[in-house]
Amino acid sequence: MTLNDALENYINYISVVDQKALTTIDAYQRDLNAYVNFMINLHIDDMNSITYDDIQKYIKKASFKKSATSINRSIVAIRCFHKYISEFYPEIENPTLFLQNKRVGRRLPKLISKEDVLNILNFQETNKDEQLYHQCILELLYGCGLRVSECCSLTLNQVHISEGFLRVIGKGNKERMIPINKYANSLLNTFIQSVRCEWNKKRLSYVFINHLGNKLTRQYVDKIIKDRCRSLSLNTHISAHSFRHSFASHMLDGGADLRIVQELLGHSDISTTQIYTHVQNERLKRSYLSAHPMNQKNKKNND
Repeated sequence: MTLNDALENYINYISVVDQKALTTIDAYQRDLNAYVNFMINLHIDDMNSITYDDIQKYIKKASFKKSATSINRSIVAIRCFHKYISEFYPEIENPTLFLQNKRVGRRLPKLISKEDVLNILNFQETNKDEQLYHQCILELLYGCGLRVSECCSLTLNQVHISEGFLRVIGKGNKERMIPINKYANSLLNTFIQSVRCEWNKKRLSYVFINHLGNKLTRQYVDKIIKDRCRSLSLNTHISAHSFRHSFASHMLDGGADLRIVQELLGHSDISTTQIYTHVQNERLKRSYLSAHPMNQKNKKNND
């Protein structure tokens, strides 16, 4: 079987039979097109001719241009591709059986201080309707730790004002219930009952729609945050995801259990949530080094 025939077969399978998300299909197709073209340039055009060493050559070359995260995404696509072909065509061997992901360094998330968060949330805009609209969005991002995509896709039937909860649909269509603090809950109720009713010209079910009646976009959320940060002379690299990170870190600072924070964030693996304990440890270390008298003494001696 030629590589191009195999690729066409596999893309058809994940599109029609497996029915993967369109974004996933596009990502797999891009990664596998690059992979197949590389093999063809090596004069390898038959699936049974690809070896483990050939795949390693591709990964090594791709590593010069791509991040470890992007490489790992490509490896997943390559592994799934070969696994499918070998399962449906047993005469073709799978050269990816021992293929492993590249190690990715754990990055500490960028956080916003509690003071800066409050300054951003308390910023007053001239247009009262837009002020309420923006305020509700930011209050939910920080108060509930939502992903920006979850905030944009939130619908009315996911909001339970009287109970003070949101029913959020996260990655993999997993649902989780998140409590809303009283202030954010009151703001959200006011927005839904007043401004949203006037703006909802297209009768959409989304909670957050703009004055034209269109669904909220992640680009617009980014603009809200950037505009407020500029007005307050704050770091313009602050993003919607920074609010989510800050929610998690500030919850742990306040004594919340790591498992509870994991559930609120919708992390399937607690190791993803544990990165925030590293943030706390770094903060603790900096506080110790700047405040402990013996460290100050050593610093003076070194000076």
